[in-house]
Amino acid sequence: MALSVEKWVGFGSAMAGFGLLWSRMPEHVHDEARHIISSLVPMVMSYFNPYEQITISEYGEERFRRNKMFDAVSTYLRRACLDHASKLKAELDNNNKDDPLISLDENQEVVDNFDGARMWWRLCPKSAKNRGATVISFLPGDSDEPRCYRLVFHKRHRKLVLDSYLPRVVRQWRQLFATNRQRLLFTNHSQQGESKWINVPYNPPATFDMLAMDHSKKVDIMEDLTAFREAKEYHSKVGKAWKRGYLLHGPPGTGKSTMIGAMANFLEYDVYDLDLTSIKDNAELRKLFLDTTDRSIIVIEDIDAIEVELTTKRKGKEAAEEKDDKNVVIEVSDKNNKGKVTLSGLLSFVDGLWSACGSERIFVFTTNHVDRLDPALIRRGRMDRHIEMSYCRFEAFKMLAKSYLDITEHSLFSEIGQLLDEIDTTPADVADNLMPRGKRNGEIDQLLDEMNGTPADVAGNLMLRVKRRREADDCLAGLVETLKKAKMKSAAPPMDSMEEAKEE
Repeated sequence: MALSVEKWVGFGSAMAGFGLLWSRMPEHVHDEARHIISSLVPMVMSYFNPYEQITISEYGEERFRRNKMFDAVSTYLRRACLDHASKLKAELDNNNKDDPLISLDENQEVVDNFDGARMWWRLCPKSAKNRGATVISFLPGDSDEPRCYRLVFHKRHRKLVLDSYLPRVVRQWRQLFATNRQRLLFTNHSQQGESKWINVPYNPPATFDMLAMDHSKKVDIMEDLTAFREAKEYHSKVGKAWKRGYLLHGPPGTGKSTMIGAMANFLEYDVYDLDLTSIKDNAELRKLFLDTTDRSIIVIEDIDAIEVELTTKRKGKEAAEEKDDKNVVIEVSDKNNKGKVTLSGLLSFVDGLWSACGSERIFVFTTNHVDRLDPALIRRGRMDRHIEMSYCRFEAFKMLAKSYLDITEHSLFSEIGQLLDEIDTTPADVADNLMPRGKRNGEIDQLLDEMNGTPADVAGNLMLRVKRRREADDCLAGLVETLKKAKMKSAAPPMDSMEEAKEE
């Protein structure tokens, strides 16, 4: 007992001596000592702490692009760990289903078991600060981050987590994504001075079977799309980015937007509808491009109709005679925004250095006036295929008649074919004349519902056939009348010419 007292007395004397010595040291020595101590404390705590942590942020460094690992973890936890959570969040995902989408709420912790190892997951809200554990950050960032998942595990399971557990999470996410994939339509929206993608579910009704154009031309386009989808090794072999460009040009109403929907259905790709008027500069354009996903169609519709001013900055006579894409500036403006996107930035987006950041992408430009576009923007290699969406001719009409009226022949077909060869009318105008009025009012569907399962089924079917036949007769007769009026109008001389003839 006396020995213990002596030890404590000795320790107290040593501390008193240390305090006296500390008080006599210069101030700069105090600061250096504090810095050393503050640096050593986290190391000591990390040494004695048996747990490690992985942070998976919702966005990458400087919010440059969304982190797919975050989406993979969200999907995995929704399937594997929701039964053990007490705080959940419910949302409707706008996919025309009544089942809500259930996910973890913020600050909710769940436990997962893998090969005898326990994993603790927590969804941290924005500005979450991670303390008290050794941090392995997949995407480094500051403490004021957006949402993130924290995975905590014993340090002896480090190799298991990195080599087996997290790859398993990614594999399961890819399998679920492929099975339940919902195609999306994206558009860029300016929010707080920054343009970001927002999306809605995308289920375009158009298919190539419904597209009103020459059959051989459709087959050629589908074969080209199929060859592109299967050409990963070829593009890698020749050293080209796995992408392809299509320029759809033709008058309004010839089916350019319908063609995009048919391509999305055929390839099962998402669609990004890019609005240049809401983009400030080339840097923002690049950020948007990097945030697009693989297996997608990036569209700039009616590029000729965008309010642009092309100006060329030249110095000297020689520069005035030569055209340099890098010096052309596109002034994109509307009532609320004014930005500058150079043609060089747009070309880099389509076919430059940045186009190689990603794979299996299709670029589609649509225009009503191909002659107004800069040749550098639509040359071969950038827009690999130029597809003319022309006026409706007889072959296209027969496809529309099959789709809208469910008929393949009629006594008026010959006259309609002759009229379509003589005048220019769009597939949209023809389709409008082929739309049965009963379809608009739902009379046919109501008739079938009322007679379903009753003895009047046979009579109902006969009535339906007669009704459809009458509708086809009326629609085709109306189309003939419309085409005749259009022919007379096109054949009539302009009013100016008539007035000049009278004066003479």
